[in-house]
Amino acid sequence: MKKIVFGFFIILEFTACKHSAKDPDVAIIKNETASKDDVSKETISDRHGDEMEIITNNTRDIVTVHLNGKTYELKKNHTTSGFSTEDNKYLYTETNNEVTLLKKDMDMVLFHGKKSQAETKMASQ
Repeated sequence: MKKIVFGFFIILEFTACKHSAKDPDVAIIKNETASKDDVSKETISDRHGDEMEIITNNTRDIVTVHLNGKTYELKKNHTTSGFSTEDNKYLYTETNNEVTLLKKDMDMVLFHGKKSQAETKMASQ
């Protein structure tokens, strides 16, 4: 009985190992998506402690804003000084060191914060 079981495993081993370890039908394709866009990422908090993440793509003039679990993609609006959405519901402005996100149809400020500046000391004369 042991010889029959042993013979069965030998036959099973030879029949199981007939295909090649490298399958010629499978090809590895490498997609290199190296972006040449000028992208910067920044997180700003307001006086209430809310944080807004801003991803700016200067090459395509797009700003992506993450605020309170929502994502807003805004494009450069050449008629105003800021960025706005396609449907013109939201307006993002960045002046000096202040950042504001407005909901235009309700005249409501969703976020207003100041960028942190590096402290610079002037030399005394």
